[in-house]
Amino acid sequence: MRKLPRFFSQQISRLFPVSSLFKITTPAFLPFYHVVSNQNLPHIQNYYYRNTAQFEKELDFYLKHFTPVPLEYLVEHPHSKEKIFHLSFDDGLKECAEIIAPLLLKKGIPATFFVNTDFVGNKTLFHKYKASLILTELKKIPHTQAKKILKDTGFAIENILQISILQTPVLEKIGQLLSIDFESFLETEKPYVSREQLLILKDDGFSIGAHSCNHPEFWKIPADEQLEQVQKSMDWVTKNIQPKIKAFAFPFTDDGVSLPVLETIKYNNICDITFGTAGLKYDTFDFHRQRYPVEMPGNFVQNIKTEWVYFFLRKQVGKASVKH
Repeated sequence: MRKLPRFFSQQISRLFPVSSLFKITTPAFLPFYHVVSNQNLPHIQNYYYRNTAQFEKELDFYLKHFTPVPLEYLVEHPHSKEKIFHLSFDDGLKECAEIIAPLLLKKGIPATFFVNTDFVGNKTLFHKYKASLILTELKKIPHTQAKKILKDTGFAIENILQISILQTPVLEKIGQLLSIDFESFLETEKPYVSREQLLILKDDGFSIGAHSCNHPEFWKIPADEQLEQVQKSMDWVTKNIQPKIKAFAFPFTDDGVSLPVLETIKYNNICDITFGTAGLKYDTFDFHRQRYPVEMPGNFVQNIKTEWVYFFLRKQVGKASVKH
């Protein structure tokens, strides 16, 4: 049933040009990505990342229809009705420094890079990337052999990417069975940015925020652990980067994060602003903003048009805000 409103929004959106839809008053448009690469990345199979040509086209689309603003603007103007956008990038992958930042600088677009502090400097690997490496290897062998390897794990090939951080030992076990050396992958590929690269990004005018320590599914951990993840990762960013704005983006989603947790973050001055991933929506808590996940299947422009219609329809029935 939840997919029906999206389907109807998609069909309705086909009837209108982008320029007409963008006349609708909305919250600030906050698209977010993870990585941009022209290479096949075996550790990333959990989202549809862009190549540089696609990404540049999308940047030009944003610039045509919206005004780019820095992170400070979102903090200082929480109720702005202007057609503005702010880009952000999660997980702190090396492509942020090597590919994304140069393209943003060329076009004069400010952005925020949210990092998982346990991953900076390639100290450890995100559990979803371990799952992706496993899936990459499983696809190389006969299906019957893959099923045999997974037999005692409780998982099938099609749900490897569903494994949560609480089930990391399962990933380690499967990795061993497939002779995947996650530590060696970190050492040779170095998928993450270093602290030195983050400081260069800051010097280039970009904002650096926290994205938790090790990217857990927040809805699977209790409130005290949620707060610890926020506090520890923000402490690292504050100490090592000294950002102008203390910003935190919840990993995966803010679903499962209660209002008391958000209030504690705000009133204890842990952050200046926080972000969820619910798309084009207002939030009942001004301190907290919602971002739009760009890396979805389908046509980029059509997806955005659908998002706009979906927001408009929800607004008509009083459901355009996320409640905690």
